[in-house]
Amino acid sequence: MSEGTRFDLLYETMPWHKVDTVVFDIGNVLIRFAPDGFLEILFPGDPEKQARMMREVYKGKYWEEFDRGTIDYETAAKALHEEYGGDIRDYMTSMTGWIELKTPMEEGWNAARRCKRAGKQIWLLSNYHDGAYVRLREKFASYFNIFDGATISCYLHQIKPEPEIYASLIEQSGLNPERTLFIDDTLKNVEGAMRCGIHGFHMDAPGKMEKFFI
Repeated sequence: MSEGTRFDLLYETMPWHKVDTVVFDIGNVLIRFAPDGFLEILFPGDPEKQARMMREVYKGKYWEEFDRGTIDYETAAKALHEEYGGDIRDYMTSMTGWIELKTPMEEGWNAARRCKRAGKQIWLLSNYHDGAYVRLREKFASYFNIFDGATISCYLHQIKPEPEIYASLIEQSGLNPERTLFIDDTLKNVEGAMRCGIHGFHMDAPGKMEKFFI
């Protein structure tokens, strides 16, 4: 199996004839994920608590476990309380409050709609928590109903950039890696897909998808 290529480095615009399936990450591709901003809203006027929640929750050891689907919020909050002290309610607010603060990124949705109109299969591949993903699909159902399917980390106990989750993506979607493009805002996740033969697009700047998907 040959390694995929970086389409955003190789082409100025989408080579539609080379692709049958376009796979989208969710965070900062379709839905904005901004922990700093979330914490400012959740704990207004308390920068010390914001910094603590960023360190212990968003950048803490349990966040990846949420994505992997191996721990729930209540268990993690109790464990953090035992380890660091503090109020369990603050940990729960940090872990769950951000879900209602998320907003769509129209640039990503415009790209997805263009792919759909061009007759391409469109799929989701994302590291996501169970409860957060369920609520996201409820809140933005009118957006997500254009997708043909989804491969979500918490239900597989696999996370990007592990090769197993890209294998699961291929199995679930039936895609041909050589005719598939994967878009992610994290370079290591793009490179993980490329090692599995899928082409990659690193969404690392506003306007990049808008210029590419024309």
